[in-house]
Amino acid sequence: MSNKEYLTTILGKFGVSSDEINAILLEQDIDPNGEVNSKSEITTLKKAIYYQLPLMLAGMQNVSEGGYSVSWNLDGIKMWYSALAKELGLPDNLVPKPTARGKSPW
Repeated sequence: MSNKEYLTTILGKFGVSSDEINAILLEQDIDPNGEVNSKSEITTLKKAIYYQLPLMLAGMQNVSEGGYSVSWNLDGIKMWYSALAKELGLPDNLVPKPTARGKSPW
């Protein structure tokens, strides 16, 4: 299985296009035709998804036009991303981090 085929299999269920997968591979400097033969290569591809997915989500929106509609299961994608972050031992960048806003007199 090639790197592109692997990403297509993983991300295809979320409606990620072939062009977007090509962009992930290009931006992460991964050969689309390289063969996936080991767990370390799979980890590299999962990290590529981890780093690119938050950027992709920023541009995803539901569209309906002329009887044609595209909708995203953003909650499902976010849950999957959280599980991926946990698997990789990396922070979940889609969960807002709590911040202290000021002193409370209580």
